[in-house]
Amino acid sequence: MQKDPKLVYVGNLPKSADYSSVHEYFIPFGDIKEIHIPVDPITQEKRGFAFVEYEEEEDAQHAIFNRHNSTMSDKTVVVEQARPTRSRDMLQRPLWADEDYYQKYTTEPK
Repeated sequence: MQKDPKLVYVGNLPKSADYSSVHEYFIPFGDIKEIHIPVDPITQEKRGFAFVEYEEEEDAQHAIFNRHNSTMSDKTVVVEQARPTRSRDMLQRPLWADEDYYQKYTTEPK
């Protein structure tokens, strides 16, 4: 499970946020490869967060630095490095069952 340094998580989005408003908010920092705004599968309403993927890692870092805790439509948005997702089969078992996790937290410090 590797982090993608070009992928930015944007939380606490206003309900009015759509593709064009998120794009306009983040384009000053560099070329955007993709924007994903998840919706609830039942209600089809936006879930209040998005993922912005930049072409360059440096652009993502600039966006995080400049937009974290900034205001978008009277809401303070959270902008940070996106965490890696676990594969679907990993979702069915506890986190500590992952070999990497187990090795990291069970080895003795040197």
